[in-house]
Amino acid sequence: MSSFLARRVEFLSVLRNRDYRVYYVGMLSSVTGHQALIAVQGWLVYDLTGLPAALGFVAGAQAVPAIFLTLVAGALADRVDPRRLIVIGQGSAAVLTAGLATLTLTGHVGVPSILVFAFLTGAALSFDQPARRTIWPALVPRHQFMFAASLNQTIWNGTRVVAPAIGTGIIAIVGLLTGDPRLGAAIAFYAVSVGLIGMVVAVLMINMPPLRRSTGATVLHDIRDGLVFVAHNRIFLVLLLLGFTIGFFGLSYAQLMPAFAKDDLGLGPSGLGVLLSVNGAGGIVGILLIASFGQYQSRAWVMGGGAVLFGVTVMLLGLSGALGSYALAVVFIAAGGALYSVFQISANTVLNLIVPEEFRGRVMGLRGIMWSLSPLGALMGGLVATWVSTPFAIALGGAVIVVVTLGTFAMSGQIRRIRSIVAELDAARVSEGAF
Repeated sequence: MSSFLARRVEFLSVLRNRDYRVYYVGMLSSVTGHQALIAVQGWLVYDLTGLPAALGFVAGAQAVPAIFLTLVAGALADRVDPRRLIVIGQGSAAVLTAGLATLTLTGHVGVPSILVFAFLTGAALSFDQPARRTIWPALVPRHQFMFAASLNQTIWNGTRVVAPAIGTGIIAIVGLLTGDPRLGAAIAFYAVSVGLIGMVVAVLMINMPPLRRSTGATVLHDIRDGLVFVAHNRIFLVLLLLGFTIGFFGLSYAQLMPAFAKDDLGLGPSGLGVLLSVNGAGGIVGILLIASFGQYQSRAWVMGGGAVLFGVTVMLLGLSGALGSYALAVVFIAAGGALYSVFQISANTVLNLIVPEEFRGRVMGLRGIMWSLSPLGALMGGLVATWVSTPFAIALGGAVIVVVTLGTFAMSGQIRRIRSIVAELDAARVSEGAF
């Protein structure tokens, strides 16, 4: 194999680590279920109401507990074995999803019950997210962080190719065979529950290395110390702001897809599944590009360029809906998936490279709060879609991303010199014998 080709597939070397492989398989099972859940739940809510705003309310219900609990979960992830938190979070979410499946199967499901389910699931998964972000950096060496971050992202984007299509496909097939598509939704929810349990099994098989733990007297002390640490290290505030902007104003289009597909493009459940799957396929292309070439480029400019171009693509996706063009929507939703991956992987790599191990759970908890606010962006987007139109709501979010990203890079010198900051930290770790 030529040196060029060897470099392009070098990111796969991280899979030689047994514990990371087990973690990866568990994540694949869990996220497949999660992606199918979003699609099936969205279809069910819109089938019950026919209102774009209802999609936003359900997404918001899941976000609210995460906003208040994720920082506590991050502090816990810095104090206790993070595997315990994953078992609790994923196990509880699996039980709740099975309960929603039973309500759907028996014909007792309604928007109030879905809102309660979304709220409780959001609370359960609040304890899962910071723990997962604490585990994987402990399983791979620092020089492979971008490789692992890329492979982690392949799960989220790869499952978007197949999971929504599987979930909505079950609805369509069962509906065709029985005349009752909600029976298909119930079956899909049961399958999601099984997928979540897969992550529980995986983390119980992982051998965790010793981790630096927080030294606060209580969880509240740890939370305070984490907030003080971030406040005194402004680069984290900048990175968290960018993540919030992408999540709040950009990812709301995913929650609005059922209305976008049905009302603006005239598509049914299978067409919705195709759009979401194409988005995931584009994400995989972006992952392969940054995994193959990103290690050798400026992370700051890859991250900023990915964010700006993602915003532009989201604007064009909204325009395609206004024009009623399915072909353009496919092109722009695929491009959006690719550019989102470029931003997400580069930002995740940078954060993990610069955060001290004993603060990782709390910083990732704050990052989790930023991302937990993204469903509230869907709530806002759903209201704008109801008042104006769904394409306008999507395009508006993309425009905000472009403006905030350009402003952030113009005003922050630290984010423009990320490479030198990482090099200084690596040199300090070498002198301390940390490698």
